[in-house]
Amino acid sequence: MPLIEAHAARLEQLDDRWPAEAEAQARMLRAAQALYGLDGVTVGGGGLLAAASCWLAASPGLGVRAAHAAARARRALDARPEPPAVAAAPSVALAGDVLRRVRTVLGTRAAIGFVLPDAARLAAEVGQPTEHAWATDVLVELLRALGASEPEVFLILGDEELAPTFESLAEFFGAAVIPLGAARPAGVIAQSPAELLSVEPPVGWLYTTTAEIDPAADPQVLRAALERLRKRRGG
Repeated sequence: MPLIEAHAARLEQLDDRWPAEAEAQARMLRAAQALYGLDGVTVGGGGLLAAASCWLAASPGLGVRAAHAAARARRALDARPEPPAVAAAPSVALAGDVLRRVRTVLGTRAAIGFVLPDAARLAAEVGQPTEHAWATDVLVELLRALGASEPEVFLILGDEELAPTFESLAEFFGAAVIPLGAARPAGVIAQSPAELLSVEPPVGWLYTTTAEIDPAADPQVLRAALERLRKRRGG
């Protein structure tokens, strides 16, 4: 279940409007799943959903596409938006729509999840590194809003221990919540994208990456790496 977003957009030859288009995102994720035989796909695999939603809440007229660009550039917010406003941002509803469109086609062939940062990472991404409590509140609201789409999993980027609230919220929606950093559970193998292509990992039950796959990654090389993992797992 590697984190794939911009790479999938490149494979589908999408222009830079895809972050604001639910069907374009759903189509590229379905295509990536089919090409690579993925057991799971991630909405927001670039890890920018939370930061982009903060930008939209702080500047409602910005638009999803521009907010995504601001998040990717790690621009600092001028002011912190209220956590419920972040969860109400158009990007959050869009992500839920993408998940539903992917599930309609894939059914049970692949799990579908969301990618979010931990609180420390989110605070840093939006230029508010000392606002850990605020970032935690934002993530709680996002988990609640995104959980309504019934994902199978939330993957959390960063090295913090999971907040108990995150686990209880995910459980309420029937989802797992899995940290991918230092606090990841046994059996979760999270490699860098470069390591995925070249380093033989230990045996695990979930293989993923700590960042999104390079948009320019060679599909044949990536497919071969994923096939090696599949054989190593034995299925």
